[in-house]
Amino acid sequence: MPRLRLTRTLSIRTRLLLYFVCVVVLTAGAISGMTAVIESREAHQRVVAQLRSVVTLKEQQITSWASGLRLSLDVVLLEEGITTDLMTLTGGTATATERKAAYERVRSRFVWVAERAGLFEEVFFMDPAGRVLVSTDRGHERQQLGMNEFFIEGLRAEFIQEPSYSLSLGKMTVVASRPVLKGGLSTGVIAGRASLESLNDVMAARAGLGETGETYLVGSNHRLLTDLRQDGYEIPNTYIRTEGADAAVASHRGGSATYTGYAGRTVVGVYEWIPRLKVALMAEQEKAEALAATRLALWTTGGIAIAATVLAILIGTVLIHGIVRPLSELGETAGRIADGELELDAPVRHDDEIGKLARAFNRMTARLRGSVVSAERQADHLRAINEAGRRISSILDLDELLPPVARSLLRAFDYSRVRILLLDGEESGRLLSCARDGEDVVCGVRLDGLADDGPLPDVVRSGERVVRGGDGHSGPGPAWTEAAVPIRVGQTVAGVLEVTAADVRPLDEQDVSTVEALADQLAVAVANARLYQQAQELAATRERQRLARDLHDAVSQTLFSVSIIAEVLPRIYQKDPGQARERLEELRQLTRGALAEMRMLLLELRPAALAGSTLPDLLTQLGEAVTGRARIPIVVDLGATPTAPPEVNVALYRIAQEALNNVAKHSGAESAEVLLRGRPAGGADRPATGDAGGADGLELVVRDDGCGFDVDDPAAGRLGLTIMAERAASISARLEITSAAGEGTCVRVVWGEARA
Repeated sequence: MPRLRLTRTLSIRTRLLLYFVCVVVLTAGAISGMTAVIESREAHQRVVAQLRSVVTLKEQQITSWASGLRLSLDVVLLEEGITTDLMTLTGGTATATERKAAYERVRSRFVWVAERAGLFEEVFFMDPAGRVLVSTDRGHERQQLGMNEFFIEGLRAEFIQEPSYSLSLGKMTVVASRPVLKGGLSTGVIAGRASLESLNDVMAARAGLGETGETYLVGSNHRLLTDLRQDGYEIPNTYIRTEGADAAVASHRGGSATYTGYAGRTVVGVYEWIPRLKVALMAEQEKAEALAATRLALWTTGGIAIAATVLAILIGTVLIHGIVRPLSELGETAGRIADGELELDAPVRHDDEIGKLARAFNRMTARLRGSVVSAERQADHLRAINEAGRRISSILDLDELLPPVARSLLRAFDYSRVRILLLDGEESGRLLSCARDGEDVVCGVRLDGLADDGPLPDVVRSGERVVRGGDGHSGPGPAWTEAAVPIRVGQTVAGVLEVTAADVRPLDEQDVSTVEALADQLAVAVANARLYQQAQELAATRERQRLARDLHDAVSQTLFSVSIIAEVLPRIYQKDPGQARERLEELRQLTRGALAEMRMLLLELRPAALAGSTLPDLLTQLGEAVTGRARIPIVVDLGATPTAPPEVNVALYRIAQEALNNVAKHSGAESAEVLLRGRPAGGADRPATGDAGGADGLELVVRDDGCGFDVDDPAAGRLGLTIMAERAASISARLEITSAAGEGTCVRVVWGEARA
C-alpha cells in the first residue's frame, strides 16, 4: 500500500524520469560490457584499415608524382617544331647553323619545362646510339648512356627506372624516359632525372597515424629511399630488413602484419609494392600507440553508465517541452526553407493539431519545390539556347560547331541521344549522332536507309515537327520519348534536329520548344556556313585570276620573247656570229628570268614555302626575275647574315619586291643593286661587315641609277612607299628612303636595333 500510494503521489514527469533512468542504466551496463569485448577484437582491424587507407593515399600521391614525370616529358614534345628540331640534331644533312639553332630551341624548351614543372633536376635527349645531344646540364652532354636501362627501355615505350643513388648529385634519383617518334620510328630518347627528395614531404605527412606512425619507401635491394621519423638512419647507407619490408620486396605484393620495426619496437605495419617505381611503400605505427584506443574504450565503457543516467535526466527534462518542441521545429524548418533549403520537410511527430499544421506546411513546400524545379529547367533551356547562339555567332565551320551544340544538349537536359541531320541533296546528307555514354559519330546517310531509325525521314518530307512515344505516361500534361524538328533555311528544310529522352524523365512541351528554338539557330548557322563557303570560293577564284594575270604579264611575255629570239637565232648566227652570241646571252637571261618568275609565283601559291625560304635565296630569285622581266641588270650582293625569324624574312622580301617593282616600272634606271648585310650587335649606325658572327640584326639596301623623285611630293605615296613603311613597322624596323630628281633612289631598311 505505501508503495502504491507513493506511485500515485508522484507526477507523470517524475515517473517518466524514473523509468528513463532505469532503462538507461540497464542499457548502459549491457552496452559497456559488449563494447569491451567487441572493441578488443576490432581494434587491430581498425588500425590495419587506417594504415591501409594511408598506404592507398600515399600510393595515389606517388603514382600522381610519377605521372607528372611522364606528363612533363609529353609537355616537352607538345612544343610545335620540337620533333623536327630533334631530328635535325640526329640527322646528318643539316648545316651547322641549323643544328645550332635547333639545339638552342630544344635546350630552351628543356630548361623551361624543368623550371616550370619543378619535377626534374635535369632534362636531356639521347640519339639512337645513346649519346646525350642536349641537356639542361651542359656538363653531361656528349656522355654515352646507351647501356643504361632507361635508354634501352625508353627506345621502345615510356619507362621509369628504379630509384638509384646518384654520386654526382649526392641524392636518390629516378629517371623517366620515352621515345621520340617520327612516322612510327624512334629518332631518340628524351629523359628527365628527378630527385626523390620531392617525395619526402609526401612520406613525412603522418595522415592521422599519431606520434609514432610514419610512412617510407624501400627499394628492391632493401635500401631506404626516403627520410625516417627517427634520427640516425642516413640515406643511402640504411637498409631496412624487417618482416614487412622483406615480404613486400620478395613477393612484390601488399599485406599487413605485426612485427619488430627497424628501431626494435613492435609495430603494426601495412606494406604495398609499387611496380611502376619498383619500390615498397611501408606504413607503420607502434603497437602500444595503435591499441591505446582500446584502453580508452574500456575506460569509456565504465563511464557510460554515469553518462547514461545524466542523459536520462536530460531526456526527461526535454519531455516537459514536448508540446513546445514540435512548434519550434516547424519554425526552424520554415526559416531554413526561406534561406533556400527547399528539400526540407517539417517533422510530423503526432497526429494532433500541430501535426496537421506540419502536413499542410509540407504540401505548400512541395508545390514551391515544383515551381523552383520548373524555373530551373526553364533557365537551363534558355542557357542552352544562349550557349548555342554564342557558338553560332563565333564558329562558321559546321563540323566544328555541331558536336559541341549536341553535347551541350546532352549535359543540360540529360537526354540519352541527340542527332543532327544536314541535307546535301534531296535524299542524302550527313548525320551527327551523340550518345550520353558513347562517342560522337558523323557519317553520310540516305533517307531511305533511315526509315526504321527514328522520325528523321518523316520530318524531312513533311517539314513539320514529329513527336513519338510516351503512351504509358500518367502525369499531368503531354510527354514523349522522341522529338524531331526541321532546320529551315528560308522555306527549305536543310536538316533535322532530333532528341531522345532518358528513361528517368520524358520530354514535355518545354523540351520541344527548346529544340525548335535551337533548330532555328542552327538554321542561321547553316546559312552562315553556306555564305562563308561561297565567299571562300569567290576569294579562291579571284586569287586564281590574279595569278593568271601575273603569269600572262610576266612569264608568258618573257617566254614569247624567248620563242622569237630562238626562232631568228640561226639566221642571225649565219650573218653575224657576234650578234648571235649577244642574242644567245639575252636568251639565257630571259630564260633565267622566266624560271625565277615561275618560282616566285609558286612561292605566292604556297605561303608556307615563302616563310620557310631563306632571305638570301628569296632576294636572289627576285633579282633574277626582275632582270629577266624588265631587262635591267640587278646586282644582288649578299653578305653573311644572322638567322632571322620567318616573319622578318617575309617582310624584308616584300619591301625589296616593292622597291624593285618601282625600279622596273617608274625609275628608267639602267642598273640596280640589292645589298643584304648583318648588323653588328649594339651599334645602330656602325658599318655592316661580311662576318655574321657578331651580328644580331639585318640591313637591306635597294638602290638604282634612275630618274629619282621628290620624297616630299604627295604623289610619292602612289609608289608603294606607304606599304613599305607599314611592313617595316610591323617588324619594328627602321625605313629610310633617299631620292632626288635625276639622282636615283636608295631604300634602306635596318632591323634589329631594338634588340641591341
